[in-house]
Amino acid sequence: MKLFFDILTTALYTVFIQNLVFSGGYGSSEAVRTAAKPRRFFLYAGFIVYFSVSVSLLCRLADNIPAISAAGNAAHLAVSGGILVLVYLLTSVFMHIVLKAETKFLNALGIAALNTLVLAIPLINRRAANSAAQSVGTGLGAGFAFIVAVALIGRGMQTLSANKNIPSAFQGTPAVFLYIALLSLAFTGFSGSSLFV
Repeated sequence: MKLFFDILTTALYTVFIQNLVFSGGYGSSEAVRTAAKPRRFFLYAGFIVYFSVSVSLLCRLADNIPAISAAGNAAHLAVSGGILVLVYLLTSVFMHIVLKAETKFLNALGIAALNTLVLAIPLINRRAANSAAQSVGTGLGAGFAFIVAVALIGRGMQTLSANKNIPSAFQGTPAVFLYIALLSLAFTGFSGSSLFV
């Protein structure tokens, strides 16, 4: 039961208190792109959850190997990248051969795998010295943080495009960037981080 609560509390913390898309900027460009074209929303979100969780867990398990845990940050980054590439290759081969996935489906898989959000999760877990359960929770939370971010950005884009009172200089992309900046400030406030160090 403790394992379940460790996963759940870490995931909830990652989604709502420290939303990595808003407070860290990880995966934000893909979140904006997905919000603009929501037909791929569930596809990208599912892939990001999958890669975040699997890479988090595998990297945490690799940290139990003494040579890897004693290695510096550069070596750990190389191991994390190697694990991500391995998970991506195995998944893409499985989807291509067994499930006969189309090329555009495999392209979406690659974009999700190389998202900066997925790349950052193992480093965040290592810096925070998370357990295996907490690493899975961080991976789940990061994936669901992406879902929350896309939903908020998408809703904001709809509202902004319907608002005719926005000056012409701020319509479109500038208004979206200002909206995302305000959301980022809000999530930074939730996390208790100081903007000025």
